[in-house]
Amino acid sequence: MAISSFHSFIIGANRPVGHFLTRSLASQDLMYKGIGLESRERLALAAASKPFFVLVPSLFHPDDYAHIPFWLEQAEEQDVPVLLLSSMAIFRARPDAVYQETDENYAEHPLALDLLALEALTRNNRRHIILRIGQGFSLMADDFANRLLTAIRDEHTLSLDMQRKFSPTPADDIAEVILAMLKQAACSDHLWGTYHFCGVEPISSYAFAEALLAEAGQYENLSGVELKSQEGGLMPAVWAPVADNTLLFHTFGIKPKAWRKGLSRLIRRYYRAEG
Repeated sequence: MAISSFHSFIIGANRPVGHFLTRSLASQDLMYKGIGLESRERLALAAASKPFFVLVPSLFHPDDYAHIPFWLEQAEEQDVPVLLLSSMAIFRARPDAVYQETDENYAEHPLALDLLALEALTRNNRRHIILRIGQGFSLMADDFANRLLTAIRDEHTLSLDMQRKFSPTPADDIAEVILAMLKQAACSDHLWGTYHFCGVEPISSYAFAEALLAEAGQYENLSGVELKSQEGGLMPAVWAPVADNTLLFHTFGIKPKAWRKGLSRLIRRYYRAEG
């Protein structure tokens, strides 16, 4: 069994990213404990085990965010480093914008304000990482990919936006990135801060639907489905603008991840679970 230099507490283990992260930790024999955000459990932590709080709420479970301050307060009280999964949804949806960590063109909708407030609380911890992600999807929650697949099956003809671009970001890729960050942050005091991550190749909702239809069509007969492009057509309900990943890649040595490969993996997993 591998000897872990840190003990991860995956808070939100019942959410898609938490699910994949706990699987990765288990497969590498790394110490972890999965906890629901809503449990508000008071943890007895041994400093020798190098505990690390990993807060992985889901955009598609809005109640998750109400529990984050409890965990941040506990981490600060016990001087435990923390990683918060945030979202590019904090930024305004501007055409062709690619946001860096230093940008401050924030949106003013309630979700953006909530996320910014939680990020500010996270920064009270002297050892923190904030990871803002692109348009996350897993087909395990009410994300855009799942909504699309349901609509394709139910409606057969869909009109989708073809202008505004986003970066699909597979949940298992997010988990892989988080694990790489944890391993390095546990060995260095110079990696704390805010980072952006999203899948490579921004596309429109129409183009994403085409890719999803092609993958899903390998598992069920969807030959009668027609996709139409239309300005202002179907698009993600929660919009996450495109991120510049440069800082993350250079700091942690993480390679770009093509979302199309992730889509293929997650579609295959979805149909295996259904079968």
